[in-house]
Amino acid sequence: MSDVRLAATVILVRSPLEVYLTRRSAASAFAPDAFVFPGGTIEAQDATVEAQARTIGLQADRLGKEFRASISPALPSSEPAITQESARSLLVAALRELFEEAGVLLACDPSQRPVTVTDSEEMSTQRIAVRNGKLTFADFLIGHDWFADARALTLFSHWITPPSEPRRYNTHFFFAVAPPNQAARADAHETHDGIWIAPLRALELHREGAMHLVYPTIKHLERLSTFTSVGDALRFARTKPVLTIMPATNADNFAIPPELENEW
Repeated sequence: MSDVRLAATVILVRSPLEVYLTRRSAASAFAPDAFVFPGGTIEAQDATVEAQARTIGLQADRLGKEFRASISPALPSSEPAITQESARSLLVAALRELFEEAGVLLACDPSQRPVTVTDSEEMSTQRIAVRNGKLTFADFLIGHDWFADARALTLFSHWITPPSEPRRYNTHFFFAVAPPNQAARADAHETHDGIWIAPLRALELHREGAMHLVYPTIKHLERLSTFTSVGDALRFARTKPVLTIMPATNADNFAIPPELENEW
């Protein structure tokens, strides 16, 4: 059995093309103090019947199209392909983590109309309860008669931590457009200093030493920096190939092979 933990990350964007980044806690075991996209590992609740019944967009044909990662001989992977069961859990986890870490809920009502999430004390209390495990994501949705909307997520990339690392993650990055009626706010627990920033500006601050970024985040920002509109970036996300990236060497010394630079 693999000891690599399945994880989901959300590249949340808004117009003009900006991404939402949060700074991880200095006490975090993974990438402390780094600015990253919201996300985390899947939890048992993400695989429950209740959670998946409260999530739309988990149909088998859609999963087959979204989870399309391939493996290059130049970057072999020891991890098995994602099953449809894991794919459903990853999508639920991505939606839950985005709500926990950024306060953004991609959801709709029973008529499949996008919900309006108010920035209220009640919503803040419930968000904290979901984050702390006192309220399941499914029960939160049931209480409002809402459905998490996995259709709002588009698989962008697939990265796996190298075997040399003590903590390993099999991470799927999902692209999503921020709802216009919601404000993103870091949870001030696992993440801090949530900011909207243009990809090029984030890369500039990193080069200046003013923003700590890890390699996968840098590479994603580089790819997004070529777009000037959310629409163009979304079309790219929906049609681009997805290549599994698993460094064979220590992550600190890894660079994507030049022939694969724009293929992942």
